[in-house]
Amino acid sequence: MMPFRHASREASHELRVTDFAHLHNHFWGSYSDSVLSVAEGLDRAAALGQTAMAITDHGELAFVPQFYHACIKRGLNPLLGCECYFVDSARDTIERGDERRNHLILLAKDARGYRNLVSLTSEAWLNNCFRGARGLVDWALLEKYHRGLICLSGCYYGSFPLKTIRESPAAGEQELRRYLDIFGDDFYPEMSRLGFAEQEISNAAIIGLAPRYGLKPVVTNDVHYPYPEDWLAHDIIAKTRFGTVSDFTVVTKSIWLKSLAEMRALDFHQDYLHNTGEVAEKCAVRLPASTVSPPLIRGSPSEDLRALKDRCAMAIREKIPAAQRVAWEERFRKEIRLISQARLAGSMLAAAELLSCFRRAKSRVRALEGRGAGSATAYLLGLSDEMPCLSDAPEISAFAHLALSCPNRGSAIKYLIDVLGQEKACRAADMIPISGGDALRYTAEVIGVPREDRETGLRDLTPAETVERNLSASRALRALCDAYPEIAGWARRIEGIPRASRPSESTLVLTSGPLPHLLPLKRLGRTTFAQYDAEGARLAGFITLELRDG
Repeated sequence: MMPFRHASREASHELRVTDFAHLHNHFWGSYSDSVLSVAEGLDRAAALGQTAMAITDHGELAFVPQFYHACIKRGLNPLLGCECYFVDSARDTIERGDERRNHLILLAKDARGYRNLVSLTSEAWLNNCFRGARGLVDWALLEKYHRGLICLSGCYYGSFPLKTIRESPAAGEQELRRYLDIFGDDFYPEMSRLGFAEQEISNAAIIGLAPRYGLKPVVTNDVHYPYPEDWLAHDIIAKTRFGTVSDFTVVTKSIWLKSLAEMRALDFHQDYLHNTGEVAEKCAVRLPASTVSPPLIRGSPSEDLRALKDRCAMAIREKIPAAQRVAWEERFRKEIRLISQARLAGSMLAAAELLSCFRRAKSRVRALEGRGAGSATAYLLGLSDEMPCLSDAPEISAFAHLALSCPNRGSAIKYLIDVLGQEKACRAADMIPISGGDALRYTAEVIGVPREDRETGLRDLTPAETVERNLSASRALRALCDAYPEIAGWARRIEGIPRASRPSESTLVLTSGPLPHLLPLKRLGRTTFAQYDAEGARLAGFITLELRDG
């Protein structure tokens, strides 16, 4: 392979804050390994004068929609990516039961790149799932989905650095060539300085190889929290990720969201900081502003629209007195115009399918107030008893994300997935947050409160309750927190941070399919579900259907 040369980008001027971007950042989607919320991280980046920022959570894209819209709101360029779990061959790794894996950063340059990132993470989880814990990316997946993606070599735990560190410089160089063969000038070796001796070996190798291959190294800080003092909050959630306090130690305390001055102080050549701005300039992903792949029941939007019109026209003839039919028809025409423009006929028909599922049940399927209940369409389909105000202008929000009560939401979800097909409908994710009671217990133990004091002070603790309600309800807890004031402060800091995600018990995402290439998916046992929660799915442009028992 001939050495690859990056296009030249001059960095001769004094480095400005707008020339630098953090490219390796873990938000709450790096479950149990980040204290950085989307809002807090982006507010901090904006306050520091930075104009772009990346999201690179472990193995999935859970908070990408929230991150994207929050960036746009703040005038920041959203760099959408993922830190993948990388192995040479996923099949071999799974067959051997080999826990070892490397890290690799992928960032989407454009819409095609983000679609490929969605497909890659979905396929990693669905076809290369390691013991239900993570999806694995290998060379085959990189070859299949690399177009439109930028690749960073990862922290020193990437395969290219580790080959150099643990095998030989020649082995590292051979690994580098494989990445360059796939990504060309979209491959950037990643350097950082977090206090690990192995990292300096990797940094030296990258600097040595850069002139020969025309590489443009980038400097990152593997961000996990916004401020230096937050290392303790990160330590608490990392030590307690499995529900009890372990002896796991986060060795570095340097992975906060640093300013340009703090990044300069790491003593890398300024060109390596400047190169992060080049990466940011390459990234111009814009998520769709309209509905993405709305569900189809009859095979095409026109057929769905015709079926919905016919069904509602029949209902007008059967349910509406003759003297009122003209007004109802006019109202329905207004609604069907909105439904047609947003391509929502299929989702309305899907909701109506539940009437068949529960036709013998004592309770009925009903649209909930404010979520379609006041529309003529819902009334005519039999989903609402609420008569619409015929003179009001209909709003698209009444149809885009329906909420229904039904006799058994679990049965309803299963029925709709069976009717629509597993390639078109799946559960959204529900985030599992750290509860207030658990946050108090974890904090007290990790910061070293003596066992006797903990047993006394936490004896009335209610794990599922908030920090504040526990404090209000327990005199013993208040006394403990008076003696150790940091308990309540750090417990509040980690309360609500997601531990993991699981299949939603109430919300479906509806599409026309195929799901793995539209929506990032993951797996828990035999259940496939979205990496996005309900809010994320809606922000990404997908149709959701919320179901409640009632």
